Amino acid sequence: MTRKPFYFLMLGGTVLLLLLVFFVYLPTKGKGPAAEGETAANFDPQAAFQQSCASCHGQDLKGTPAAPSLVGLNLSVDEVVDIITNGRKGSMGVMPPGMFNGSDAEKKALAEWVLSHR
Repeated sequence: MTRKPFYFLMLGGTVLLLLLVFFVYLPTKGKGPAAEGETAANFDPQAAFQQSCASCHGQDLKGTPAAPSLVGLNLSVDEVVDIITNGRKGSMGVMPPGMFNGSDAEKKALAEWVLSHR
């Protein structure tokens, strides 16, 4: 008779754990990262730059000893997106790929924002 309360306690705990796991991993519509080809409505390219790029390229995009200036780049949006995605080896060193892990549309928006600083 002493094992029955323990059995029900374990069974109840297991059910609660399964429910918790189910609801944590339940997909929710409209949440999460933007799908490919879609920019999140609240995507802020300046904030993305500050978080992912400014530590090397400087808060003002004018470069640092570690990375070149991004002001006045003579590149296309597609070329900048390619650099964001695949990285680049240059005279100042290497920019590793994947420093910004947004969707393709977010990378394009970030590239357009960078290129707007001419």
